[in-house]
Amino acid sequence: MENYTFNWIKLIVVVVAIFLIGTLGYYYIEDGWTLLDAFYMVVISITTVGFGEIHNLSPAGRMFTVVLIFVGLGVAATFATQLARFIIEGELKGIFGRKKVQDKIKKTRGHYIVCGHGRTGRTICLKLYELGISFVVIDSDPDALALAEQRGYLAVDGNAGSDISLLAAGVEQAAGLVICFSDDATTLLVSLAARELNPDVHIIAQGSDPSIESRIIRAGADTVVYPLRLGGEQIAHLIAQQKGVAVSEKGLEGYDPGVMGYYLRIFRHFEDEDITIGDALTKLNALRAVSLKRSDGEEINDPPRDAVIGKEDSALMLVKITDTDTESDVPQERKKYEWSEELSVGVTVIDEEHRSLIILISRFQDAVSAGKGEEETARVFDKLLDYTMVHFNHEEQIMKKHDYPDIDIQIKEHRKFTKKVMELNRDKKYVFPENVSEFLNSWLVNHILVTDKKLGRFLHERGVR
Repeated sequence: MENYTFNWIKLIVVVVAIFLIGTLGYYYIEDGWTLLDAFYMVVISITTVGFGEIHNLSPAGRMFTVVLIFVGLGVAATFATQLARFIIEGELKGIFGRKKVQDKIKKTRGHYIVCGHGRTGRTICLKLYELGISFVVIDSDPDALALAEQRGYLAVDGNAGSDISLLAAGVEQAAGLVICFSDDATTLLVSLAARELNPDVHIIAQGSDPSIESRIIRAGADTVVYPLRLGGEQIAHLIAQQKGVAVSEKGLEGYDPGVMGYYLRIFRHFEDEDITIGDALTKLNALRAVSLKRSDGEEINDPPRDAVIGKEDSALMLVKITDTDTESDVPQERKKYEWSEELSVGVTVIDEEHRSLIILISRFQDAVSAGKGEEETARVFDKLLDYTMVHFNHEEQIMKKHDYPDIDIQIKEHRKFTKKVMELNRDKKYVFPENVSEFLNSWLVNHILVTDKKLGRFLHERGVR
């Protein structure tokens, strides 16, 4: 998509200047004209409406009109063109974007609808995404919707208690609906509306007051869940574990099954230089490659050692883990990054957030080297998801504010990075910790040191520090 920017402030200043000069010109050239007469003459001359002269013009006034028309008509045409383009492009993007989402939802069957993308809703959506369960988000908050769309979720902008919003989310063909509002009155309303539209949909509602649980169930909910109560139980479980008391963990984190010490792990290649299956096996201390999946979707079962793994390709590896070694025993000879002026883009808010990413990468590499890769992988993804939500929003707001010409390219990279983080997070139990480290380093080198540096130079030219 062609990048285009236009400085609206300069254009408006030029238009105002022309009207001001034209008004004052007629006022001083023609005898007896009021400022209103002069301003009206400027308007009908530039817009070429053909109303005729409001007073007879002197020779000097006619020459001034000719110059005003030649100069003013071009500026007026430019202003009208840019305004029309701004309106049409903005509306078309919104219309086509919503149409694409609506088409996807219409084709979805047996999905869940998550009403509310707040704290509870975000946690539910992330877990559903990890489990590969299809879902649609309904929310009316712009920030919540922006985050849902950034993470690649199907989302509907609207009131979850409205029939229109529920139908747009596909409630008639949905398997279930989750209500994530802290207001019990809203929960009642959504339960009633959803049950009326689909008598068979399974409704799980978040509750805050146990005394009205029966009322929520009568309204249509099948199950009422209390997040605070569940949080208390989890804390109690953690205390019990610390004290050595056995507690059932069913329903919490999944289990990574292995057979006789053999495990399957996923290797994703993020670097530009191709490697072979044999190189990857040696690098990861793996036994063999079970399958190779190309970035274009092609799959090769039992690939030979000389098969090439290109950028964005994935390989399923068989590894053997014993009591005396760990998954992080693979030697790492990777540059250790620390914050320096080389990494600075010269914009304070962006540099501070990049500094946080550098610290995250450094700590993760230390954890992998210390044999804590498996437990640290889960933590790093939580932080990465927060990073994508906060940092990308800040950066995109700055780009929009200053009309950055490559904003579309930058946003595309942000969405691509977010998608990779979401995919890795979904497979985190099966991804080599060293592979996550490679991904973070690849992002650091290719994005911050190249793309963000370019943004920094642009902002510097406009005095942003």
